[in-house]
Amino acid sequence: MKKLASSTRSRSLGRRFSHRRTACALCLPALCVGSFAVAGEAPDAVDPVKFILSDRYLYDDNLFKLPDGEEPIADPTTGVARSREDQINRASAGLRVRLDAARQVFHADVRIDDVRYQKNDDLDFTGGNADVLWDWQVASNWSGKLFTKYDRAQASVDNYRFFQKDVVDALTYGGEVRYGVGSRWRIFAGGAAQDTDHSAELRQTENFESTTGRGGIEYLTPAGSSLAAEYLVTNADFPEAEALAGASRGYEETIPTLRGRYVLSVKTMFTASLGYLDRDYDNPDATDYSGEVWNVGMYWEPRTKLTFEIEAWHKLRAYVDAESDYFVGDGVSIKPTWKPTNTIELAAMFSYEKQDYVGNTLLLPPIDTGREDEVQSAQLSLEWTPRDFISLGLAYRWNDRDSNREFRGYGQNQSSAQIRVMF
Repeated sequence: MKKLASSTRSRSLGRRFSHRRTACALCLPALCVGSFAVAGEAPDAVDPVKFILSDRYLYDDNLFKLPDGEEPIADPTTGVARSREDQINRASAGLRVRLDAARQVFHADVRIDDVRYQKNDDLDFTGGNADVLWDWQVASNWSGKLFTKYDRAQASVDNYRFFQKDVVDALTYGGEVRYGVGSRWRIFAGGAAQDTDHSAELRQTENFESTTGRGGIEYLTPAGSSLAAEYLVTNADFPEAEALAGASRGYEETIPTLRGRYVLSVKTMFTASLGYLDRDYDNPDATDYSGEVWNVGMYWEPRTKLTFEIEAWHKLRAYVDAESDYFVGDGVSIKPTWKPTNTIELAAMFSYEKQDYVGNTLLLPPIDTGREDEVQSAQLSLEWTPRDFISLGLAYRWNDRDSNREFRGYGQNQSSAQIRVMF
């Protein structure tokens, strides 16, 4: 009874929060905008505001991520087929802001996108993102952060045969407080809330809400290395799925974690984290999970203007628009970047992850029980910045997924060209 009452309260709060989130989504683009790589330098105290205009043209040979030989059907009742490949144009306008006042720093990145599909034009949508941060400090011992992140984009179709428009709004906001004890120790506490909403009615069972609290202690060295112990608690709900099922579909998750950063030199840094995750679902038919999670990384600059970012992980993960389909991911990635001149940057990326699915779609039969995937991605990009205010970019990306469920595997190729202007 307590869980049902809690679920009812969660849905009521979720509906009120959804209205506030919508209002926030409308206001944020008028103020500032989300993470956005731009040509030229970032805003600073001398020039605190930057405006960005960009246009990207992308070709995708498998828009709906289907196995070879399968064609997307827009409407099963009529049998009308969609185009498997498409050309997509994204025109964007953005704003970057940095305001310094004493020891307070305010950052804001905002971008609004007009996305249009050449062949599947009923998928056209207006999207964008926003990333707002207030980095504050009071007296000599107190500091912290307040942040808001918002993203609006077409949903991924990695795990669904869904060929209609489904725009996902994802909002995260929260903060952190730190108290310094001497010059080396920090005690910290923080919290965050997340809300994900689907526009397509058939996908709204994946609407997701969560709150997370964390606290811990951190030790810092003069060279910039650190060691921290923290404890995280997350409570999550799927309000629409709960309403349809008439029962709770949420979970509680705890993760005690040790994490560290070791700065060997200005050109070499190592990071690592190790924790034990315990996820307990309200629904007794759902699959609980407990086990270790870890992540290790290295930043290495063997030569001037040549860098490598290397990472390996063992995590419990889910795609942001399909939180109920969670999996244990074991992966590795490498990202080299080379700047042969001040105006040219070459970058590459390769990642591999083995995904062992533990969770399953909330309301459908467990068709993916025992599912295992191997996902690989590679990317090459070239960016040329002939002047501080303009850049031109070319990129190619390859995605491949093998699965023990034949209808889950696919191959995909994407190529794009982009121009950005900042003033």
